[in-house]
Amino acid sequence: MNSVNLKINNFIEETKVEGPFIRSAVWLQGCSILCEECCNPHMQNFDDGNEVETAKLYTSILSAKMKNPETEGLTILGGEPLDQAKPLGILLEKLKEKITNYGIILFTGYNWREVEKDSEKIKTAELCDLVIAGPYIKSLKSASRRWIGSDNQVAKFITDRYSKLLTPWPKGIIEFEITFKDSEISFNGTPTEGKIL
Repeated sequence: MNSVNLKINNFIEETKVEGPFIRSAVWLQGCSILCEECCNPHMQNFDDGNEVETAKLYTSILSAKMKNPETEGLTILGGEPLDQAKPLGILLEKLKEKITNYGIILFTGYNWREVEKDSEKIKTAELCDLVIAGPYIKSLKSASRRWIGSDNQVAKFITDRYSKLLTPWPKGIIEFEITFKDSEISFNGTPTEGKIL
């Protein structure tokens, strides 16, 4: 594997709130979009986070799948994942080669048209099965769709892996997780208006 570095904020082996089924999740560090009232403002600064070789992250993702074969796939969030499109693409290509029947969901603050116009971004996006695209817009905040923060954001089904599952799209609920790893505690999920899971 041609290893380059990715700037990440966090990786968790198992989550049930960052997409359907049991998944792994990685949050990339750094964002050029800077949405008002972003739910992860601590992930915006490119100088923060940790530099990790794609080969090392790949090994961590593969290990999580081996520990729990029921892990359905990977969710990529941020920060802004497509601000690191090239190294992320290297990671995703390797995952697609190695793990069969593994779903990849990507959240990006770029509009889909912006993604399509950028050769590196679209190349990486097309390695995913589902891309949620568009910035979070405070005035369009909505609790009507699970995992999606505002009504302007669109779901692009790159493959049909999730299209039947998410049609109609699941209703929004408040959900979060607490993860303990070594001496660190992390919280993830996207609280919205609605009932608590």
